[in-house]
Amino acid sequence: MTEPERPAVTTPDQLFVQLQGETVKMLSLDMNLLSIGRTPDNGLSLPHPSIAIRHAEVRRQEEGFVITDLGNAETYLAGRKLAPHQPQVLAEGALVQVGPYVLAYLAGGQAPAPPDKVDALPVLADFRPVRLPPARPRLPAPRAEGHASAYLDFLPNLYTESEFLGRYLMIFQSIWEPLQHRQDHLPMYFAPATAPQALLGYMAAWLGLELDPHWPEARQRLWLREAMHLLRWRGTRYGLMRAIELGCGVSAQVIEDPKLPFSVTVIMPDPGEGEDGSGDVTRQSAEQLIARHLPAHVQYQLRFV
Repeated sequence: MTEPERPAVTTPDQLFVQLQGETVKMLSLDMNLLSIGRTPDNGLSLPHPSIAIRHAEVRRQEEGFVITDLGNAETYLAGRKLAPHQPQVLAEGALVQVGPYVLAYLAGGQAPAPPDKVDALPVLADFRPVRLPPARPRLPAPRAEGHASAYLDFLPNLYTESEFLGRYLMIFQSIWEPLQHRQDHLPMYFAPATAPQALLGYMAAWLGLELDPHWPEARQRLWLREAMHLLRWRGTRYGLMRAIELGCGVSAQVIEDPKLPFSVTVIMPDPGEGEDGSGDVTRQSAEQLIARHLPAHVQYQLRFV
């Protein structure tokens, strides 16, 4: 008698994560939604400064899995930049580039033997500098111009015949117009990207994240923009790494030894040998930054390379 045929074993769709040509992680797409981003709370965490907190997502739909860029415009599918919030179907063998990582999609039943699975993606050891955004252009309040005040348009025509009155009202217009302009754009004074530089320190102090006065303006704005994100992850390994990236401008390594509880080792480039040569970060300021973002019961050892 012939044995009954056994049902074929099908494997779910798989996503291989490659870094510098080597597969460092394999995920089985047995979920309906996979979030991709820099923080550890994503389904696929990719620890790199160029990757956003919520960078992209892979969602299961009737036609298959689709990938969507979440407004970063730095996700590439087959070498083509994806438009934000525009889902794209993942074809068999599709390659998605997110920062330095390449995600290879393979449909179920056709995937090769999975590589050795690792618990977490490796921390990059190249100590890349974090590029600062360009300086914000200055946008001062417009001043009153002309030989006659625009306030004459709100008076009866009788008063427009007086040249002296037009020049006299120009004095009040030059004082009140900047104030009116500020009131009309008041939310911009409390946004990290558009607030006056003099207000950045006050806004950071409100949140308990003081700014270093020696930082360039672009770094202060970047620090303030991610203030709530830093507070959310404060006291964690990722929170310390992100604080060093923002405050010192370089990626660092944070090593935890299970044999030495409540102790970490931080490895970062020597500030005196930075590529930008800005000189706004010193060894003392780096130590102060690390001490502020570590739990009080945790000791640390700082090593410069």
